[in-house]
Amino acid sequence: MTNYPKTSKTYSISFGRIWKTNISSKLSTVASSNWNLSSNKIQSLILFLVFLSLSSVFGKEKELTPEQISKKKEVLSKIIRYGTSQERKQALGELTRFPKENAGELYDLIGEQLKSEKDMGMKIVLLKTIGDLDLKENKDTIITFFEDPNEDVAKQAVNSAKKMKLAEATNPLLEKVKKEDFTKNSNSLSLYISTLADLPDGKVAAPFLETKFREKFNNADMRGQIALYFGTVLYTEAESALMEVAFDEIQPTTLRCYSMNTLGKLKSETAKPKLYELLDSLKKTAGKLDAKKAQSLKIYAIGALVTMGDKEVFQELNEFARDDDSMVRLRAIEFMGSLKDPKALELLEYKRDRDPSPKVQKAAKKAIDQINGKESPIEEEKSIEEKPEEEPK
Repeated sequence: MTNYPKTSKTYSISFGRIWKTNISSKLSTVASSNWNLSSNKIQSLILFLVFLSLSSVFGKEKELTPEQISKKKEVLSKIIRYGTSQERKQALGELTRFPKENAGELYDLIGEQLKSEKDMGMKIVLLKTIGDLDLKENKDTIITFFEDPNEDVAKQAVNSAKKMKLAEATNPLLEKVKKEDFTKNSNSLSLYISTLADLPDGKVAAPFLETKFREKFNNADMRGQIALYFGTVLYTEAESALMEVAFDEIQPTTLRCYSMNTLGKLKSETAKPKLYELLDSLKKTAGKLDAKKAQSLKIYAIGALVTMGDKEVFQELNEFARDDDSMVRLRAIEFMGSLKDPKALELLEYKRDRDPSPKVQKAAKKAIDQINGKESPIEEEKSIEEKPEEEPK
């Protein structure tokens, strides 16, 4: 048994060479000019693509030869045109690994196929492939799919525009958003708002979205998504509206937390004393509030102060690093790492060695490494923008 890894590797290489020899002879006519595209031929083409992909695993080749690239290009072209939906999807997946410098004609073919495609599933795959390959020459076609009657197709078009950061998509997407119903929770609308935040000139949507944010009858989740949008585009004009929500006890917890998060990004001096008042209030009412609600408010209030770069927040972090709630301790320790203040080392070393939570111990070790310059900062956005736990209704 001790020789198994070596034997397995030898067998794999041997199998690859034998298979390569056999299939090469069988496929010698596949890539020729005689294209009789029966079902069996299509399957042979798929096998040919697999062969080219695996040859670098089983053999010694690290790159395809010019002849192999030419044959593979011809095979991909035929399958994308004439294969079944499943075969075409496989070919499009293979195209994302095809050498870009040789793929010009194939890229043009994808755009042509998208314009004439009738199958919903294929539309989605074609749109995704165009986004993955960043084929901006198809930007106008992608934008037209924003209004596709199928919601999944429209969402994929928006996702592709988001990935490609298409400046031309901003105004058409805003017009689409204006037609949406903000009183209902909608994954599609959430996607459209977050996409506007990431698109060039996406800030043009801010005045319209501020109006929707201020309308309290609109869905709380949609208003929360707008709050995060304000933070991404740094829309300082929304500060007063965010303040009104963040410190209103009757507002939903998630909406309050997202509003605090954005106030932190906006470096709101007006919000700073209110954040400290909230933290003080949470200490005094410990045990009286719903635990999940209190946890979320603590984490987001501290996170906002850290994002502001407030110098006095270290004392608050010290206290919350000793909180009974392990998640609060975890976030406080993560924030300590991002601040890189050497004064935190003694506490962090204790947490690393003795905290009852293994996750907190791990976070403390990571924070120590950050302070000592041994590791890049943690992703603050991920820590701060995880969805808060909502209080029971």
